[in-house]
Amino acid sequence: MTGIRKASLTLATIAVTSLVASCSADNGAAQPTADSTQATASSTGEPSTRPTLTALKLQPPPQDNKYTASTGRPKVVFDPCTWISDETIQKAGFDSASRKRADDLVAEYSFLTCDFSSPTRDLSLNSGNATWEENARKVGSYSEQTTVNGREALLVRDPATALRRSCQIDVRTKVGFVQVAVDLTERAPRGTDPCDGLLDIATTIEPEIGKGN
Repeated sequence: MTGIRKASLTLATIAVTSLVASCSADNGAAQPTADSTQATASSTGEPSTRPTLTALKLQPPPQDNKYTASTGRPKVVFDPCTWISDETIQKAGFDSASRKRADDLVAEYSFLTCDFSSPTRDLSLNSGNATWEENARKVGSYSEQTTVNGREALLVRDPATALRRSCQIDVRTKVGFVQVAVDLTERAPRGTDPCDGLLDIATTIEPEIGKGN
């Protein structure tokens, strides 16, 4: 995947660059759950139990460090790499076997990221705790308001990513938003609009976020 996270994490870029190295170190410390069910703390502090994928390489990094402790932001609950079923990814048009944990960011803002691929486009899912209002201020001038299964959403056509033929939909959550972002691959037909079909992809994935999030 060619840098879609750098382009799509529009608010995460505000965080200090040197913090990324710290986040990478944390990423390797995560441990898998013992079985297919994991108890996760929600933004309200209540436990949220749901099935998750347990492969070691897919686990999210810890969200407790000296940077997150000072922000007062809620933790990111929905993890796109372990919460989304293979069936949902396949229904969205991507290869479930391509699931890959990407460059999580755990700092002043936290984003958990997972990548998938298909022959004609790559998918990056970014679940973050930058607020919806912060995101709207950042991308509002080049975004179109929409909804995804009743959730407030923004169709984002970032001019900075136009040459990479990218498009994203940001979907509001309780702690922030989830970005559903695509890059067209070299095998995509010329003239293809990267935003075509993106709403359908987001609509397919959104139920995996969970009503409590």
